[in-house]
Parts: sequence; structure tokens; C-alpha cells
Amino acid sequence: MVILKQKSNIILGIYDLVLGITAIVIGIQMIQSNSGIFSEYPTEWLFKLPFNSWVQPGIIAILLFGAGNIFSAIMCLNDSFNMSWLSSALVGLMLLICVIAQVTILGEWYLPSVEFFAAGIIQIFISGYALTTRKIS
Repeated sequence: MVILKQKSNIILGIYDLVLGITAIVIGIQMIQSNSGIFSEYPTEWLFKLPFNSWVQPGIIAILLFGAGNIFSAIMCLNDSFNMSWLSSALVGLMLLICVIAQVTILGEWYLPSVEFFAAGIIQIFISGYALTTRKIS
């Protein structure tokens, strides 16, 4: 059972690392929105959001989801904390809440919303898998 426990932490840690790096890249693109992909989004979206540019959401993406997922990945891969799965689950839950809030405020889904929502669900499920393998061992 120890092998199963280690595999679940490695899977969760790698997934967290990928999400963290992706969040940092997207956050940087948001901050550089004058020449990035976020300049193509409808300007009326900014009027509905509590931000006046894509810089603030970019900083949030880097700090909350980038750093949060990388922190969770380090905890999972080092297996330094008996409840490392919890950190990952909380970051995944925050991602789901942010996507739901964004869809509620904007009143529409767009492709990245669906992808982010799916990523959060997957992160929570892998965290649950890591939890269940912890209890078995």
C-alpha cells in the first residue's frame, strides 16, 4: 500500500505542477494584455468585472493559482505533510469558485472557462484519490 500512496502523491504533485506553470503563463499573458490574447476579449467584459484591466486578474492568477499549485506540488512530491492532498483540493475548489463567479458575472461560458472548470474538478478528484490511498496505508 505504500507504493499506491507514493503514486497518488506523485500523480497529484505533477498535476499541481502543470496547473501552477500554466497559471503563471496565463497570468503573465493577462498582465501583458496589450499584445497578448486577452486584448482580444470583449472590452464590455471589463465593465462587468470589478477590474479596469486584465492586470489585476493576471496577478491573482500568478499568486493564487500559480504559487498555490506549485506549493501544493512541492508538498505532494516531497510527501512532507501528511495532508498534502488538502492543499491541492483547496486550490482546485478556489478555481471552481472563481470560474463559477466569472460565469455568473459575465453571464456566459467561453472555452477557457470550461477548461478551467474541468481542471478544477480533476484536481479535486485526484486529491480525493490521494486521500483515499492515505487512509488505506
